[in-house]
Amino acid sequence: MPVLQPVLPSASFSQSDAAVDCYMWQTFIYLTWPAKAGQGGQPDPNASYGKGGATVWETFRQFDTVFLPNGQKPLPWNSGTLMRATKKPRVLKNTSKMFRALSTAESTALDETQQAGGGVLIDQNGQTVYYEMSMNQTEFNYITTNTLYEANQQNAYAQNTGIVLPPDSIEIKAAWKVLSTQEANATPPRFHTTLALLPNQPKAVTMGLVGLHIMVVPSATNFNQGFWATFKQVDNAPLAGAAGQGPYSFYNPACSPANCPVNVQTKAPTPTQVQQVFDAPPEAQGVNTYIAQMIASSSTPSAVWQNYQLIDVQWPTSPQSIQGPGKKPPLPNGTPNTNTLMNPVLETFLQQQNLSCLTCHTGASTAKAQGFPGFTSGYSFLFGHAKPSQ
Repeated sequence: MPVLQPVLPSASFSQSDAAVDCYMWQTFIYLTWPAKAGQGGQPDPNASYGKGGATVWETFRQFDTVFLPNGQKPLPWNSGTLMRATKKPRVLKNTSKMFRALSTAESTALDETQQAGGGVLIDQNGQTVYYEMSMNQTEFNYITTNTLYEANQQNAYAQNTGIVLPPDSIEIKAAWKVLSTQEANATPPRFHTTLALLPNQPKAVTMGLVGLHIMVVPSATNFNQGFWATFKQVDNAPLAGAAGQGPYSFYNPACSPANCPVNVQTKAPTPTQVQQVFDAPPEAQGVNTYIAQMIASSSTPSAVWQNYQLIDVQWPTSPQSIQGPGKKPPLPNGTPNTNTLMNPVLETFLQQQNLSCLTCHTGASTAKAQGFPGFTSGYSFLFGHAKPSQ
């Protein structure tokens, strides 16, 4: 079972939904542990869980500090992460890893406010939800060592060797909402918060974390397709067919379906009426209860992380090799334990059967580069942001 310590899970575990759920909850605890000052992606072992401030994953490298204009070499790891452990605001740009793959738009369209597959999510206060994507040092080192930050070099490497993320690689996609004064000052707090600079706004605002995707390549080498977990903040939206009284960040119980159709795109400031279509399976619910009770009995019983729950984890039950040069999408999915996995605030408008993180990421490909047809990128859409040198 998970423990309230800043440690990554053991590489040895049984192949079952319950065991993988525990694996990803322990990963979540590690990633949300307070970060160690001056060392990007490292936990502070002397800190209490949920004390506030920057967490481990928030000191990862955002993708646009790795894939730079003109295929420039990124700054060393800590050069781009030190600010994240300070009180300086981060910059959020409304990006989506999947929007690029599912549209014909150029990569510049990623600066728009788009969810996975397109669409903008508006909370009950009429505020737009913002997204960010980042990677850990293991993946960063793999990219920089092999010059995969430059589009032509990346494609040549994929053609001659093949892009396969090394074990212990982690990618994050986070969803943030603008907090009202009441939400930001609530006692006890309900959200993990950060200060952020938003487009066309001169002053930093307080943001609350509402969703988190985590992709991990386990140390156990037989899980080539990786583990795909998604977490939610408990006040986001009700489960379809079980709408409660709230208050919810993305659902108004008093609004009729005729006036507020569910999971349908709106334009700001009209709120999006959101429901969670697929419930967490019993295994995930059991681990969620265990974690909440563990936090409540800890030295920081009011830690905000008890307000976050695992929706589910997708993992390969029959892993398949992805090694080899010149592979073209799609990659195999490894017969996942479930074919359906969506987060209501990250894929609001795609909540339907047989759509999932892994299903989409099998089609991830290398960046556009002249003379190359495009190759697989190890299930990561981040590589598609690389630019050629000029």
